[in-house]
Amino acid sequence: MTDEMQMEYRALVDSSMLNSRRDIQISGLLRIIETTLEEHLLDIGMDNPRLVREENISWAFLSLTAEVLSPIEPGEVLTGRTWFSGRRGPLFRRELEYRHADGSRAAAFSCFSGLIDLSARKIIRDRTYLERYSLPAGEPLLEADSRMTPELDKYREADRRKSYPSWLDGLGHVNNSRYGDMIFDTLSAAGSFDGLLRRLELYFVGELHEGEE
Repeated sequence: MTDEMQMEYRALVDSSMLNSRRDIQISGLLRIIETTLEEHLLDIGMDNPRLVREENISWAFLSLTAEVLSPIEPGEVLTGRTWFSGRRGPLFRRELEYRHADGSRAAAFSCFSGLIDLSARKIIRDRTYLERYSLPAGEPLLEADSRMTPELDKYREADRRKSYPSWLDGLGHVNNSRYGDMIFDTLSAAGSFDGLLRRLELYFVGELHEGEE
């Protein structure tokens, strides 16, 4: 049986992950966790390239909750761990934590993902099939939810972006880290973000493809 808690991953905070104030950007955090997850899923035999090639399915983020618990410095190498923490219907919950060299916690993440049938572009709901990808569940790190019901009438449009070919990933939709850049740009332009991230909740409600806004 795979013991996920014993696996550790190094994460270098490079200059491309920082903003002009030298604080880590939202997209930088997303890149760090994506790299950790890709390495980890490869180690446990659940990596996207294999799933796409052999079964025409893929993992897809549905939500992410993040908390930055202490300053993350440029050039720092964090130690990361990740583990499965339960399943809610067709959705898999997973935790990630990163620690400084002295062992103190730098950041914590909780995310919900689903397995997508790439032919139908729909979440797989077959319980027997999903059990193949369940592991012994560890403890959750944060208060987090899988879905948020958007109440768009409470918000005003602040910006509009068109997606470009360079924004797309191997699944043909805009990569998650690009949404971090959009959030940072929009909030910075509105003067409502000082650049220092403390807590973030992201909910993905649909795919964005090339040329769409």
